[in-house]
Amino acid sequence: MKNKKTKWLLFFIFLLGAVLRLAWLDKFPAGLTPDEAAQGYSAYSILKTGKDEWGVKLPLNLRSFGDFKPSLQTYLMIPSVAVLGLTKIAVRLPNALLGSLAIIGVFYLVWELFKKEGLALLAAFLLSISPWHIPLSRGAFEANLTVFFISSGAYFLLRSYSSEVARRDSSKCVTKQVLAALFLGLNMFSYHSAKLMTPLIILSFAIYYLRFSKIKIKKFIIHHSLFIILYSLFFIVAFASFFQGGQTRGADIAVFNPTDNWQAVADERWWGAGVGLPDLISRIFHNKLSYSLSQFSKNYLSYLSFDFLFINGPGEGTYGMIPGRGVLWWWQLLVLAWVFYQLARKPNKKALLVIFLVLFSPLAAALAKGARAANRVAVMMPWIQILLAWGLWKLKIKSEKLKILGVFIIFIFFLFFLEDYFVQSPRKIGKQMLFGRCKALEWAEAKRAEQIIVSRKLSEPQAYVMFCLGLEPELVQKETPNWLRYESEGLGFVDQLGEYCLDKFLFKEINWASDSLEKNTVLLGVPEEFPSQFKPDEIVFYPNKQAAIFGYSTDSKQE
Repeated sequence: MKNKKTKWLLFFIFLLGAVLRLAWLDKFPAGLTPDEAAQGYSAYSILKTGKDEWGVKLPLNLRSFGDFKPSLQTYLMIPSVAVLGLTKIAVRLPNALLGSLAIIGVFYLVWELFKKEGLALLAAFLLSISPWHIPLSRGAFEANLTVFFISSGAYFLLRSYSSEVARRDSSKCVTKQVLAALFLGLNMFSYHSAKLMTPLIILSFAIYYLRFSKIKIKKFIIHHSLFIILYSLFFIVAFASFFQGGQTRGADIAVFNPTDNWQAVADERWWGAGVGLPDLISRIFHNKLSYSLSQFSKNYLSYLSFDFLFINGPGEGTYGMIPGRGVLWWWQLLVLAWVFYQLARKPNKKALLVIFLVLFSPLAAALAKGARAANRVAVMMPWIQILLAWGLWKLKIKSEKLKILGVFIIFIFFLFFLEDYFVQSPRKIGKQMLFGRCKALEWAEAKRAEQIIVSRKLSEPQAYVMFCLGLEPELVQKETPNWLRYESEGLGFVDQLGEYCLDKFLFKEINWASDSLEKNTVLLGVPEEFPSQFKPDEIVFYPNKQAAIFGYSTDSKQE
């Protein structure tokens, strides 16, 4: 990139994206998820003791509260936690910074793929204002890391493929292969689905270049042997770590492990038998394989649907996204239509590669059951922004009036998104983001009671106690071995235990009849766990003014 104007434009696009991802990071998204609290505390524990809260030294998969999180984001948090302490900003800062840097990564990826700086600037700009990428960059949502690592890794991989680089300076080619292996290898530790998608994306690029270049397979492999060796080391470690707890999470959320334990399949067979269909025939139509494939297909198509892309977006607000808002802008629907029109007229092999990567992206997400989640298909983000940028580039609008109109339309959509996110989103997603947990715990701690009973209905309450109150890691590490009985009891998560303790904190469902009689005790729970005419000592409200948490000290006197 030699054009000085391009450098300045990229700088301003990056600056815009960084402001959108870093401003008011402690307030938006409102609330703090259990994942954010758990990862933040794991980073703090590793910083202080070299071990996570379970006493495991430098883990590759974090047991956390039973879901075995990938470790990359937690390790990235350690510097910010060391400087800023256990705060929301410290926990969210690494993802926000890498989300900002992803803008530059996408620019260079597009520039290397298409060799057009204007197109690369368009792609970087679209990512910088993306209503999908901005929210996912502002929370500690590990799936978003893949946008930076995939785009940067793919850029260096393409550079290493370039025969031009190889001819000019072999040392540069070596450097590119090392950097490609580093970024793509680290991506394997960003999110569980990245373990599946990263090697498939690498394979896609390799097949593409072998198909459209004159290089023979043997020469190609020899030329990129350094990358293959280095990436293989990352792959082996990541694959091995998956079988050290990661498969627990994978099995828990997979479509082939339905929540109803195959009751839907049994019901369909029962109905068939009721109308006289032989069981053998019924089994052909209704079995575990057919059910799993059906769910997978529905999930896959849902991520490419008009509803997900343009109307309602994700099915939940637990990852900072706003339900009821598509992950793309409405005006981009016209751009996508133009893309397919252009490709029908004159196929472009590079644009077709990008379309393939877009269609490829939901594969891992489709394997997961539950609500449609924008984070699960985050790997699609760079490719769909590149495709949209290519469509805009192909428009080649010459009329100044039409250009001004286009900029005005984009600006209006952008303003509406800013208002929706920075004004309305706390009201819309505060409950799903579990707003108010730290405030309630700080009130309870200030009471200096001998015992604090925290309801399990507050969702992994031990993670909030550790994070919000900054408990000493050594104290936590002494108690966590007692929690391991959740595995022997066949449970998936720690908070599914009937009762468990941490120092003076007792985690269980509140039983008002007995717990209110305890002396020198504080109760924290959801409003439904208290009597209907009850007047709590403390009420923590969601941003929409709905009561979130009741606090009560047994030393208080109820009228």
